[in-house]
Amino acid sequence: MKFPVWIISFFAVTILLAACSTAGAESAEGLSIRDPWARPGPAGGTSAIYFSIENDSEADTLLGASASVAGAVELHRSMMSDDGTMSMEHQHSISIPQGETVNFEPGGLHVMLIDLTDGLDVGESFPLTLTFEKAGDVTVMVPVREP
Repeated sequence: MKFPVWIISFFAVTILLAACSTAGAESAEGLSIRDPWARPGPAGGTSAIYFSIENDSEADTLLGASASVAGAVELHRSMMSDDGTMSMEHQHSISIPQGETVNFEPGGLHVMLIDLTDGLDVGESFPLTLTFEKAGDVTVMVPVREP
């Protein structure tokens, strides 16, 4: 069956506009996950994921994260100690206050990928599921790029 060119063009433009309107952000229950990205890492090694969570709804709590690319996925916070050394501390949960943005960024909050299954190369992407107390599971695609 042949379709007129205008029908094919219409559907192509519709799909493109839908993709552009959601690029870089996933939403659920008033939470928007913006600009996720991960560092490259070798198989068996580690990586970190960064993004921002904008909360336009009631306060919520990030309880955890999961991704099939790693043996373990944990919420972490990097901190500078009094003696000037950097350390990481596992976070059991992270509060996402109403009307605020919580940034996961190098040197601060991040999602740690431990024991990477196949390694992560620049240009690849993978799904990450964030689990919130109220909003439930939110899955985002995470591109791998250099910092």
